[in-house]
Amino acid sequence: MSPFIYNLCHKPIVGLAMATVALCEFPPLMKDVQMKLGEAGTVVTADVEVPVDLKYDLMLELSNPAGDSLSKQDVSIIGDRRVEDCGEGVDLAKVPKQERASFGRPMAFKVEVRHKPDNALVYSRTANTLCVASKWANQRSRSLGNFALARGAYSVRVENVDAQAGLGHLNTTVMLAPSRERPLTAQR
Repeated sequence: MSPFIYNLCHKPIVGLAMATVALCEFPPLMKDVQMKLGEAGTVVTADVEVPVDLKYDLMLELSNPAGDSLSKQDVSIIGDRRVEDCGEGVDLAKVPKQERASFGRPMAFKVEVRHKPDNALVYSRTANTLCVASKWANQRSRSLGNFALARGAYSVRVENVDAQAGLGHLNTTVMLAPSRERPLTAQR
């Protein structure tokens, strides 16, 4: 989607008409990038072209490859509680034991985003994920970060810090998509 079309999508009447015929859909910049969780240090990288200055969500998606519902064991590892219910910086030691199980296992990932032309570091963080960003019967996702990007070419690198026992049988992918937040001017 071009910046011009994106801006038209946010106009009151024109945007409504364009959205009605699906002209305002913004596809993920990165989708179905496979990641192995069974061993520590596994790295995935992808080059992306950002067409519009926006905030973007980097997500880890875990699903049952057969399409069946996730098992109780899978859900206990990944979690069942949504991020909004967990709160930022939750101290698990203070959470009652019965509630703690619904948070899932903490998982750490190193995330780096670099501007391609000059290799400048735009975003760098160790994301300690807890709880899920979205959930369905056969899929859960966890947030690895939310950051602003300006138009241009970028390289995204995600590293699995620790081996995640019990999740090797699941299909695990990384996705970068526009945030559901309103547009903003990105800064580098």
